[in-house]
Amino acid sequence: MWWTRQIASSCQRLSGQLPLQLQFQSRCSSASAKQTLGIIGVPFAKGQSKQGVELAPDLLRQNKLREVLQSSDERLVITDYGNLEYATNETLLQQQRQHYHHVRNYADFMACNLALIEQVQQILKQNEQFLTIGGDHAIGFGSVAGHLQHTPNLSLVWIDAHADINLHSTSQSGNIHGMPVSFLLQQLRATWRHAALDKIAPNW
Repeated sequence: MWWTRQIASSCQRLSGQLPLQLQFQSRCSSASAKQTLGIIGVPFAKGQSKQGVELAPDLLRQNKLREVLQSSDERLVITDYGNLEYATNETLLQQQRQHYHHVRNYADFMACNLALIEQVQQILKQNEQFLTIGGDHAIGFGSVAGHLQHTPNLSLVWIDAHADINLHSTSQSGNIHGMPVSFLLQQLRATWRHAALDKIAPNW
């Protein structure tokens, strides 16, 4: 998800040489060690009112995303898991009708992110890193929550023009793509008490 600049795998900073190489791994490893990356596309556009972002996963693939990633490190082993699929259910639709009716597409948002949480965990069981391709900002909830399920001591750097920490009770637009961080924070858990978050997203 997040790109980091890392000293080349031979830890050349110890010898005073500092070439910066784009890596997917936050620790030094031997020159012969393979690195694994899982890719999942999430063509979700219902977190806001504009269409088009759902096309991004396939468009990036068509424009040689895999080749670009591979060129960063010849040792990188990439597995593409395709695009995420999800389906809403009556429980989520009932939550939407009774508690979150003023949030646009709440049931779809939760269904997509529930599926993404499970998918991220499965990808991380098979790979060292994963890359989620959206889609709008709404998928940030599932991407982070799934990673937290797999790696509870995860640290997150959220880089965005906005905090994406709006609440259903304060949002004027009702666009849930501005709310994903609020689903992750322990201090705001009570705000989403009808969403049963304790079952799916660790308190952070």
